[in-house]
Amino acid sequence: MRNRRHTSPTRATRAASCGACRARPAFTLVEILTVVIILGISAAIIIPTVGTRDDLRCASAARLLMADLIYAQNKAIVDQVPYYVWFDTANKRYSVHKTAPALATTATDAIDHPLHPTTFAGKYVTAFGVKGSQLQQISMGTVDFAGKQILKFDELGVPWGYDVTTATPTQLTGATIGTVGLSCGSFTMTVSIEPYTGEMTVK
Repeated sequence: MRNRRHTSPTRATRAASCGACRARPAFTLVEILTVVIILGISAAIIIPTVGTRDDLRCASAARLLMADLIYAQNKAIVDQVPYYVWFDTANKRYSVHKTAPALATTATDAIDHPLHPTTFAGKYVTAFGVKGSQLQQISMGTVDFAGKQILKFDELGVPWGYDVTTATPTQLTGATIGTVGLSCGSFTMTVSIEPYTGEMTVK
């Protein structure tokens, strides 16, 4: 058999190959800088908008309030005793109680929070407008449960308004619904509690 000779690429071949490598498309410095500038402008527009979304903060506070109300309603049904949610508008907070609040009742008389937070000595108290908290920018507006500021859930989970001065409950009936207003900046939301069923909605 004849020996096959192996030839090495010539200088011309190597030069052509390197030329092909250099001919591959790539981003220029101007294009890269253009993309960076566009991303910077987008971030400058989007980030402040996300950081000041009062509607998201207000919606988060409304969900928290609904969760606390549902907890109180479920506890009343499970324990077969009334539970009360006292909205203290003067101090911008609400608390959950197992006994009917009286004129001398304070937040320290609330039931223990199941998550044992460090605030309010672990009691079931939620405060608005507290500096450094997640609800710092939230304000509590009008509270109305048949003209009362205390919400009572009976053993069946039915909502009532409760008058602390006369120690008498008033059942929510017909078109009389319970409402709690929340606001953050210029954005407002209302948590509504339906009569009889205690169904809750947010608007």
